[in-house]
Amino acid sequence: MKAAGEKAVGGGGWPRRGAAAAATFLAVAAIAVAVASVSSARVGARPTIAGTPLVGETLVASESNLYRWQRCDPAVGTCVDAAANDSNWSDIAGARARTYTVVPADIGFFIRVLTKGTNLGEQFAASAPVGPVTGEPPLHGVRVLVEPVEGTVKVKEPGQNAFGVLAELSLIPVGSTVDTRGSRVRLTAATGGFGSEAVDHPVDFYAGLFKIIQKGGINAPAKAKLTGKLACGRRKGGTQARASAGGPTAVESRRRRRRVWGSGSGNYSTSGSGGTGSVRGTTWLTKDTCKGTQFKVTEGLGITVFDFKKKKKIKLGPGDKYFAAN
Repeated sequence: MKAAGEKAVGGGGWPRRGAAAAATFLAVAAIAVAVASVSSARVGARPTIAGTPLVGETLVASESNLYRWQRCDPAVGTCVDAAANDSNWSDIAGARARTYTVVPADIGFFIRVLTKGTNLGEQFAASAPVGPVTGEPPLHGVRVLVEPVEGTVKVKEPGQNAFGVLAELSLIPVGSTVDTRGSRVRLTAATGGFGSEAVDHPVDFYAGLFKIIQKGGINAPAKAKLTGKLACGRRKGGTQARASAGGPTAVESRRRRRRVWGSGSGNYSTSGSGGTGSVRGTTWLTKDTCKGTQFKVTEGLGITVFDFKKKKKIKLGPGDKYFAAN
């Protein structure tokens, strides 16, 4: 029943008082939905960065719609595993494109990118940081850039008696020995002739012990040469990394073989006692045994193997294996 003096709206619809109450209810509900939408805005997929954090080099973010490049000073605050709104990170003025060219002002800083797909209802997601930025490039035949990617990477430079932990992006001399048994390192060398500063693509090596070799000839590759003695007589205990195409795993006791995995492209190769494998853009295994070197490609374009004994080249694609006897 209607209250006395109350008139119907629209000939049999809600009373005026009821209509006002309904309008108020709808307005409050709309505000609640808007607040809920903001508070529950989804975070986009975590972006990635390709490129070397070196002055003059270009960093490329994974594809998105909106980009914000940022830097962080490790001397002031923690730069690793920080949220997108972390106060230790500050926007780089004008850096709003998918690519960012590293400048001298970035030296010593870490760099990251924030991305999101839309302005509506999505929060920025932060990439893992790269760096710290260095101002010196690798030099062909002289030095390479190395960066720890996973686990504890150790390096022993020429003339040193013991390994030291590789804590961050660093320049190390050619001839250094790198221990990635249970870890992974990203290596960037130079192309061209001796002393060239032309930066090559980076490549990852993992689950092995190797020495970095690069001769001074034109376009000589940077080579990861397997090192460490093989117990080819009596069986003896020791440590040897186990691995798969997915990356390094645990270390087990076995020294009748030595190996290293590689993943990437550029002018790089791996070398064992029986041959070398030159990368063409792939993930591949190089394993030495007492009888020779086995090469195996798991994905990508493949490698070109040079058999020392037969003095011939063999191209391997995904799924292919080759054994080069001593």
